[in-house]
Amino acid sequence: MFRHLQRKVVLAIGVAVGSGAATLVTLNAKSANSDDTLKVDQKNGDKVSDELVANNLKPINGNDNGQDVSRGQDIINSCVNRLSQWRQINGIPGIVVGVSLRGQNVWVYSEGFADIENGVKCNDRTVMRIASISKSMTSALLAKLLQEGKLDLDQPISQYLTKDQFPDKFWDGKKVDITLRQLASHLGGIRHYKKGNNNNNKNTTDDYKLAEFSVPEYYLKETFPSVTESLKLFKDDPLVAKPGEKYNYTTFGYTLISAVIESQLNGEKFEKYLVKFLRNELGLEHTYLDQNDPIIYNRSHFYVKNENSGRMQNAPYVDNSYKWAGGGLLSNVYDLLKFGNIMLYSYKGGTADGKPGFIRKDIVDQMWTPAENTTAHRQYGGYGIGWGAVRNIESEFAYCSEPPFPNMISHSGHAMGAISILLIEPKSECVVTILTNYNELKELGPMATYIAKQFTQQNISTEQFEQLLLSSQSTNQTIN
Repeated sequence: MFRHLQRKVVLAIGVAVGSGAATLVTLNAKSANSDDTLKVDQKNGDKVSDELVANNLKPINGNDNGQDVSRGQDIINSCVNRLSQWRQINGIPGIVVGVSLRGQNVWVYSEGFADIENGVKCNDRTVMRIASISKSMTSALLAKLLQEGKLDLDQPISQYLTKDQFPDKFWDGKKVDITLRQLASHLGGIRHYKKGNNNNNKNTTDDYKLAEFSVPEYYLKETFPSVTESLKLFKDDPLVAKPGEKYNYTTFGYTLISAVIESQLNGEKFEKYLVKFLRNELGLEHTYLDQNDPIIYNRSHFYVKNENSGRMQNAPYVDNSYKWAGGGLLSNVYDLLKFGNIMLYSYKGGTADGKPGFIRKDIVDQMWTPAENTTAHRQYGGYGIGWGAVRNIESEFAYCSEPPFPNMISHSGHAMGAISILLIEPKSECVVTILTNYNELKELGPMATYIAKQFTQQNISTEQFEQLLLSSQSTNQTIN
């Protein structure tokens, strides 16, 4: 065997299914919360574990009952099979999936096509629209500014914007204030995409219901020179609810947040500041503004279903400059896993090697706590600040319905020709993300939680995943 195995391995893992690709990943089996590495007895290969290794490198749930490496292969096979079935059922052109455990990427998988017409297959570097996961990234920027004392979540936004930029709002004839906290939790009373032409100034939600792929505003092609300029789309519309009292999911609410942030940037545009934050501070090298003109390497094409024929077709051109903060970003699987870990280890207060989290733990706890009046629309949990959150929820009765995990943080995204999800399970330090280039699919959430369960509830230790990597037949290549 090996003496003092440092256990940093670069190998391909997975099983080819159809056009699937198990791509190169790095597994460092040292726990993100441990400085200790596994020692291997040279004579018989048995693990020599001290107390710290036993505590930090034990199977994710339960004790090591002697499962061999085939259990790890079974997990991967199960995920690949389910993903392939799900892709076929929904007719998805291409998917890219990633899993991180204890701060390390352990599985990245791609299947299908990034560009059908030119036969370009998806791979681990494929860049896709992440849609409303952009809200989670914007909320990280909001948290940073809160941490630095540059913004106050509970101040009325009228403290930051002039009446010309965003006029006073009224409910039942009385002036009401809207705060950043309310906007970030979809409690500000700001409408979502407009379903019809409402010109009667009535305070009603009838024309503002979520029907994203059938509303004209979803197909906007106008380029807005600044996020403040884009407020003209909705700034004169009546509120759909009294601020703080009713959850109303709204991308425009995040456009309003971006205008507040822009007001504090001394003339710098929000979108440039956001990209600088993502690139220079978070280290997300493959996350971009969803702009048509720039050449973005590995960018996928996007596809929609023709409403009449039911056939797949290229997605129409749209301009997302009105919603950089709420749905205007592109990214790839590695950046999303990294972002998930930035948030996860901020929540945990940092790693055991002494590196603090980027955002203070108490602030992330606020972000991941469902706000009041946000739970009624969900079976489990509610919405915090830029994230959907399930916190400490278990079945009330034995064997009855319960959430996939008692604690689970996530955000999904629906964009023109793309749907995505990012899921974090804090207890097992697991991050799962799925990217697709199609906007007509179902059961994205259940697919992500299925993968998370496979990797966190099958009693597979980090050591067994390493053995799986070492036994892989294919190294240093992508399987197509």
